[in-house]
Amino acid sequence: MTTAPWHPREPSPTRPAHAACKVVMLTTFDDEEYVVRALRAGAVGYLLKSLPAAELADAVRLAHRGVAQLDPVVARRLAAAPPPPGPRAEPAGSPTAREIEILRLVAAGATNREIAAQLYLSEGTVKNHIARILTRLGLRGRAQAALYAREHGLL
Repeated sequence: MTTAPWHPREPSPTRPAHAACKVVMLTTFDDEEYVVRALRAGAVGYLLKSLPAAELADAVRLAHRGVAQLDPVVARRLAAAPPPPGPRAEPAGSPTAREIEILRLVAAGATNREIAAQLYLSEGTVKNHIARILTRLGLRGRAQAALYAREHGLL
């Protein structure tokens, strides 16, 4: 049985038989709405087709290990977009000042190495901070963290 391809403007299909699969969106669309819908539907990454093949292969390998990927072009676009209107409810465990600083850099598309260099930290310390941010905010990966930063006016 075949199904029609999913489009970001449609509700997310449920795939209980493949719940363990990691989904990385590969598309030509860098539209903010598409990115948000894909990430909310459970995608662990959103990459543009203009990404070099070697980087795409690395992204798929990283997604398999549970590391979320957000195309740098998409990350910059999300960082530049105004936050959506409405109340900004803070979660019970709000991030610390340092975590917000790191969250902003993640949302801007910086790698752990770039964050470490900019903040004079080790990459391991940056990884620990990101892990705490994800746990504290109940997020699944860097892509959702970038979306959280944008939606909560941290950019």
